Amino acid sequence: MAETQDLVVIGGGSGGFAAAMRAAQLGGRVTVVEAAKYGGNCMHKACIPSKFLTTAARLVKRIRAAGRFGIQTGEPSLDMEALHDRKDLIIEGLEMGTEQLLADYGVTLTKGRGKLVAADTVEVNGEQIKARNVLVATGSVAAQLPIEGADLPGVIGTEEAIELREVPPRIAIIGSKPWDLELAQYFHALGSQVTLIESGPQLLPEADREISQRLGKLFHDAGIAIERGVSVEVIRQDGGGALVVVLAEDKSEIPAEKVLVTRRLPNTAGLGLRELGVRMERGAVLVDEHMETSVPHIYALGDATAGPMWSHKANAEGIIAGENALGLNSRMNYEILPRCLYTWPEVAWVGLTEEQAEAQGIELEIGKVPTAINPYAMILDETAGMVKIIACKKYGKIIGAHIMAPGAVDLANVVAVAMLSEATVGELMRFIPMHPSIGEALVDGAMDAEKRSLHLPKW
Repeated sequence: MAETQDLVVIGGGSGGFAAAMRAAQLGGRVTVVEAAKYGGNCMHKACIPSKFLTTAARLVKRIRAAGRFGIQTGEPSLDMEALHDRKDLIIEGLEMGTEQLLADYGVTLTKGRGKLVAADTVEVNGEQIKARNVLVATGSVAAQLPIEGADLPGVIGTEEAIELREVPPRIAIIGSKPWDLELAQYFHALGSQVTLIESGPQLLPEADREISQRLGKLFHDAGIAIERGVSVEVIRQDGGGALVVVLAEDKSEIPAEKVLVTRRLPNTAGLGLRELGVRMERGAVLVDEHMETSVPHIYALGDATAGPMWSHKANAEGIIAGENALGLNSRMNYEILPRCLYTWPEVAWVGLTEEQAEAQGIELEIGKVPTAINPYAMILDETAGMVKIIACKKYGKIIGAHIMAPGAVDLANVVAVAMLSEATVGELMRFIPMHPSIGEALVDGAMDAEKRSLHLPKW
């Protein structure tokens, strides 16, 4: 390729796609180099397939509970081949759409593993591409936990778990990240005996404590076993070939046909970054608020950088990187980065937790509303959650929202927009939600922050 590119993106996942599209919109000459499939890990091996499977499992659960709505059904049966065929069809369509959009904007697509051989040169398939700017968007790779026996047959990662065509009778899941909890519900709904093993004191350690407690109770009541505050000493095979997870504290044993272990590391090896002097920490590329590395005109984003691994985070970073590569001065704002998991009910949050805000010395006003009093949650028969609004007491500015409810993901998006506008609880109270809707709980939560709720007992 003789013509110098304005931006060469190494990696065609969520972040790389967003950066390429935005740079092309600004008139840039852009090339995307992708070693595997366009759309990246999220589309092919994580977000999209896992959410499809959890949606199917949720439907199985709702069919079983149809009698609560006066609908009589038998025990649903599941055709795993048809399930996965549908999943694969959705992914195939999304991948084709991604490639077509990039092509429509004049982005050059190149298959192969890209490597920086100079600050302005990317090598792929033995050929060199000159670039004014380079973006590293290579995502992450699965890695083994440092546990003896983690390499045994039957010890699997998220990617393998998503592709299982047979439901294991017993599965142990080490960790309680969002995808761990989603897959715990998925396998449990399909008939597996599930055990969650978490080394910390609460499930989903990054979430609000009260939300985590409610989610833990929901899992426990459903029959999912939970081991908290314990570590795994070893994974071994018993005499019959099944796996046994041995806990370090009391040497208790958890038998399972499959053990799910999820650990991901930045996919930055062999890219030539260290040789060019790009600052890194434990394999993660260090970037500033412009998504630029320590070497000018080299950018990085998403799982290849430090910080939480979320596809929507990488997408937002891609827009910032694409704009800056084309001469703008855009900055990334992580204060309004929402987090989510697609359990049922959904869990989502944005901003600070109560514990984080208190650690910063912020005087708070907090509104909390259980979804058990929300009419639409009653209609849906999903009342085991809450909406929690956190605001600074001095100005009433919303600094966090934590939601466990049907549609929590979209409600958190609404609050993120409010926070972007620096809204106060007083302004959120003036929002007129439709009735009946789960969104009414947002207003109730804001009103409770100022002790004005119409639907909670008098203080």
